[in-house]
Amino acid sequence: MKKVGFFGGSFDPIHFGHINLALELLEKRHLDEALFCPAFCSPFKGDHPPSLSKLERLELLKLALEGVPHARISTLELDREGPSYTVDTIRELLKLEKSSFRLLLSEEAAERIMEWREAQELVRLAPPLVGVRDPSSSSKGPFERVRTRVFEVSSTEIRERLKRGLYCGHLIPPKALDYILQNGLYSR
Repeated sequence: MKKVGFFGGSFDPIHFGHINLALELLEKRHLDEALFCPAFCSPFKGDHPPSLSKLERLELLKLALEGVPHARISTLELDREGPSYTVDTIRELLKLEKSSFRLLLSEEAAERIMEWREAQELVRLAPPLVGVRDPSSSSKGPFERVRTRVFEVSSTEIRERLKRGLYCGHLIPPKALDYILQNGLYSR
């Protein structure tokens, strides 16, 4: 049975922090692949929908992950539209694939996971792997913590930098950044 790390998010935009976290967790826990699943709309960001369309975010994700081994993309949440609930997506994936799943989470996301829809069921279906700077840290929940290099950056910070015309080549993979700049994304 294939072992898959599920990594969901708005990816608005995708950045090296996302990619590095997923790949480090994949390697350190010997998963077969990382499945990036962009949300149509996060239920926690209802007042702040993504800045880009689902197709623009999907294109950025494809460009950013091009050539990255053991990484693939699922469009289940984009295709479903409406609020994206991870537990529903994991249930659907379990029906579609003969795989076991682990949730790949940042420490920040792990702090809020018990607020997610059907959190106990989600944790049972896809036990979380949490990337942390210090595994003995006080994150809530009995989740497996894995020491990772924490890449201090947020999509919000990147959007602000792009809006101000600041350099972002150290934050976003080159092909994705080229697409952003060529199409004037986030400059509006």
